[in-house]
Formats: sequence, structure tokens, C-alpha cells
Amino acid sequence: MILIAVISAAVAVVSVLAFFGDRWWTLDLVASFRPQLTLGVMVGAAILLMGRWWRTGLVVGSVAVLNLVVVVPVFLGEDVEAEADLRVVSFNLLADNEEFARVIEFIEKSDADVVVLHEASRPWEVALDSADIGYQVTRSRTEDLIFGTLVLTRDPAEVISYGFSVDEPRAIEISLGPVTVLAVHPLAPSTEERMAIRNGQFGWYSDWVTARSGDVIVVGDFNATPWSSPFRRLIADTGLHNSQRGYGLELTYPTRSIVPAQVSIDHLLHSDGFTVVNRELGPSMGSDHVPLIVDLART
Repeated sequence: MILIAVISAAVAVVSVLAFFGDRWWTLDLVASFRPQLTLGVMVGAAILLMGRWWRTGLVVGSVAVLNLVVVVPVFLGEDVEAEADLRVVSFNLLADNEEFARVIEFIEKSDADVVVLHEASRPWEVALDSADIGYQVTRSRTEDLIFGTLVLTRDPAEVISYGFSVDEPRAIEISLGPVTVLAVHPLAPSTEERMAIRNGQFGWYSDWVTARSGDVIVVGDFNATPWSSPFRRLIADTGLHNSQRGYGLELTYPTRSIVPAQVSIDHLLHSDGFTVVNRELGPSMGSDHVPLIVDLART
């Protein structure tokens, strides 16, 4: 029981430290696994209490409650009975993925109004340009980059790229009449320097949202989970709503790992003018991500 107490206490301490990801970049990576940490602390507390280690069990249990307060909201939401006005699909293709036919067939069947395809390399641009799927295809990749984000819209739309180099916003603005969509793909936080750049890109997204007066949607591969410090700050600063609420963990990456190692990093956030009618994940199609499909209704 002593070993269980030590392990449980250690996991509890790590889960608390992960709330301070804005102070140390490694802690923000740890926060990505908040659900796993929560489960670990809960199991540890239960075993300790059953073993009559009351004091240690209650302390670990209180940390479990703290974690649950943060994680449970993604499971809580109301069923919305409404007809969708807008379907948005976001998918990180993986640049060297060659499942062109499967992805194109998926896009056709999705009947989405807007599709954003991240990590679209030159072969993907050629494949989408040559496919007769009834979309306006707009690319953001400049010739000096390996990949960018492709935007597919049913109706003609004004599309503005803000650049996809490492130190640029890595975002595309899509104007759909009264609604503006920002498709984002910030840098993966694999080092302290890259995390600082990613966090700066999140700050740019926040400024972009607050500068808009109409309804907005921010969608893409955020390279951050809902428990990450910049994600939480983006929500707090903009008042956007996370479409994940009410739909659970919705693990999107990496598809080639076992479930306990997977996280939610593909998201859609929306302003008050929308409500989520449905949210689901698409099939695995050669990428390390799965597609995100969200149906929205105007309120």
C-alpha cells in the first residue's frame, strides 16, 4: 500500500503542477494528458480509501475532484434540436499521406460547406485541383514551404492567408457573408522555442477574434488540448465556445497510438451566434489525425 500511496501522491502532484503550464513549457505538455492524469488520481484515491489510508486517500481524492472540475465540462452539454445551417470539416492530411482517393471520396460524401485541409503538400494540391468535387479550392502554400492549408468552399468566398512560415500566424481567413472563419494550424510545441512561437500564434488568434464584430468560427489543428494554457486563455479572452462540450474527449491524434496516448487537438470554436447541432470524428484515412466534422445552426 505504501507504493500505491507514493505513486498516487506523485501523480496528484504532477496533475496540480500541470495547471501552471504558462510558467514552464514542459508542464503544458503534461496538461495535454489531463484526462489520463485525472483517471490515475481517481484510481489511486479509491485504492487508498479502500485500504483505509484515510488521510492520504482524502488528499489524493481532493486532487481528483479538482481535476474532474476541469475535465467533466467536455461531457456536459444540451441536445440541440435544430437544422444545421453550416457544416465545417477540418482535417490534417499529413503531408506524405497518399490516400488521395479515400479523402476525396470522404469530402464528397461529407457535403460540407467549408473544408480546411492542413499539411496539404503539392501532391494534395494537384489531386484536389484535378478532382471534380464542386468546390472552390484555395491554397495557402508558397513555393518555399513543404505544406500549407487548403480551403474548399461550396460558394465563392474571399480567402486571405496570413502566412504559414514558422514565425507567421499560420492562419487563413474565410469570409462567408455574415460569418468569418479562421482556419488555424499553429506550430507543434515540441521544444520550448516552438511552444513560445505557438503561444504567440494563439495570441494573434485572440486579437483577430476580438477585432471582429460579427459571428466567427476558429477551426483547425490547434496543436493544443482544451487543458492547455494558451487554449484556455484563448477561450477566456474571446468568449468563444468550444464545440467539444457535450461530446466528450473526441480523441483526434495520434491515430497510430493506443487510446491512452491519444489527445484532443483538433477543434472548432464559435461565437455566441451559433449552437452546435452535431459534432463527430471521421474515419482514419492514412493520416495521424482523424477529420473533425461539426454542424452548426445560427441562433
